[in-house]
Amino acid sequence: MESQSTVPSPPRLWSFSSVRLAIAISLALSLAIEGLMRSNINMAMVCMVNRTAILEEEFKLDNYFNNNSLKIEEKQILKEIQNECKNSFEKENKSVNYIGGDLIITKQQQSLIFTSFYLGGLIIILPGSFLCDWLGPTQLVFYGALLNVIGTFITPFIARQMKPMALAFVRFLMGCGQGILVPCVNVLIAHWFPLAEKSTAIAISTTGNQISVIIAMFLTAELCVLEFLGGWASAFYIYGILFLKIIFLLNYYFGVIGVIFCILWLLIVRDYPINSKRIKHAELCLIQEIDGTFNELKEQKLQRKVNPKEVPWRKILSSLVVWSTGMSSFSQNFMNVGIVVYLPTYYQNVLGMDLTANGLMSALPFVVQLVTKIWFAAVSDWIKRKELMTSTAVTKLFNLIGSFGAGACFVLLSFCDCSTPYLAIGLAITAVGLSSGFIPGYNTSVVCIAPRYTSSIASFSRLLGQIASVASPYMIGLIVVKGTKQEWQFAFWVMAFILISTGLLFQFFGSASIQEWATHHPTMPMSKENKDEEPLCECDQSLMEKTEKSENNDNNKNLIEKIGFSERNSGDG
Repeated sequence: MESQSTVPSPPRLWSFSSVRLAIAISLALSLAIEGLMRSNINMAMVCMVNRTAILEEEFKLDNYFNNNSLKIEEKQILKEIQNECKNSFEKENKSVNYIGGDLIITKQQQSLIFTSFYLGGLIIILPGSFLCDWLGPTQLVFYGALLNVIGTFITPFIARQMKPMALAFVRFLMGCGQGILVPCVNVLIAHWFPLAEKSTAIAISTTGNQISVIIAMFLTAELCVLEFLGGWASAFYIYGILFLKIIFLLNYYFGVIGVIFCILWLLIVRDYPINSKRIKHAELCLIQEIDGTFNELKEQKLQRKVNPKEVPWRKILSSLVVWSTGMSSFSQNFMNVGIVVYLPTYYQNVLGMDLTANGLMSALPFVVQLVTKIWFAAVSDWIKRKELMTSTAVTKLFNLIGSFGAGACFVLLSFCDCSTPYLAIGLAITAVGLSSGFIPGYNTSVVCIAPRYTSSIASFSRLLGQIASVASPYMIGLIVVKGTKQEWQFAFWVMAFILISTGLLFQFFGSASIQEWATHHPTMPMSKENKDEEPLCECDQSLMEKTEKSENNDNNKNLIEKIGFSERNSGDG
């Protein structure tokens, strides 16, 4: 009888020697870059425009259209709210009386600039899925981040020297960069992490979203009042420089001194673990042992990319599991965009906050979310490792927390006003914190139900999420016209209804198991060049040799069991 083969223990996810951790951090930085470039203009717009000049222009238009009565009514309501809540958050601050910058951009033009980013992401989603399958996610993630960085650097010049439509076009292109980024990130997570680590990997990777919002909410307001680099323009320049600084720190960590981001990314990140020259054979075995059977190893060597023409779109679009993840994506994005765009306005209109307190309190929910998403994901993966619940049950449980928990908070928040400011702040923070349940919820489902078609499913979910990103500010803007408590109450009820209804849909149809229609996966053979670039690691050589020897042996299953690579023996990773 053959002796049992021994394999070195793979590094744990939180180990410095773990390539999986390096991949997760790289993805987080990419999302942070994209998030900064997306979010900084929301606060910077307050500093860019000259509000006095805009009000004068609007006053002229009001006189032309004989619509002064509406303006007077709106101003009177705002004055009453401010008088009623003036003592809620009184604080001396130089930014309170800041009247803005040197640009004249009307409210309609501002709305177009904000919306154009999400429109770009919406239009590029399906082409992005095709490109992700055809070219691979690694290159597209880089191009998406690079497009956002370039757009950020040229934003001050475009805003000052050209018309607002030109700035909207730049934002549209930057939105395209975001649209191709997110599905590719999901594909890389599906390829690089075993099932028991996927929730944690998603949580680590998406921390970039919270980090970017926190910085954009708080730091941009402070940069606006500085004269350095032209005031508000410094926010765009400094964020671009910050991006380069982060890359140099990463260069130091990986020992590749002086390499710019594009080369760094292409050197470190690979579409598949088997392509990486840095990964050790034990870690590669851990990933492959979860994601594929031994008989598939040889096929993985020769066949890599999914043929876009063979993606089973009919099966995908008729799957209630896929639709349940897509609708959860819709509700999460509707809530997130609504909070990011309008929470500062709610704090000002209903609670009467000054600018400094507003910036701090608007950033605080995302600080809490940064912590809760890691904690939720860790607990989720711990439950799965201990086999206390099935993967599907765990996914539904945390998605329930994210949808029903956040929805309940918004219902309660709708009854708050300036007489209960701290309760309102606490409910807003709790709602955003509980929404982290979506990470080990439907987000994990996206990368589990059809690993071979993750880019297609992620793109579909992202499509619905991007529709929500466009609809949320538009719909809330239609509801909240005068900024009264009653208008905000109805807006929060709409958010709660969307969260709870889509949460119910996921409870009925959601899953984290591979679907039957996803087990057949036509692929495209790799070119000879790519084959030559992928030397087999010791683990693959050993496994393939043993598999080949066992092909003529009726005892193939027993031999595989002797090798000792069962999911239970692989460790926590």
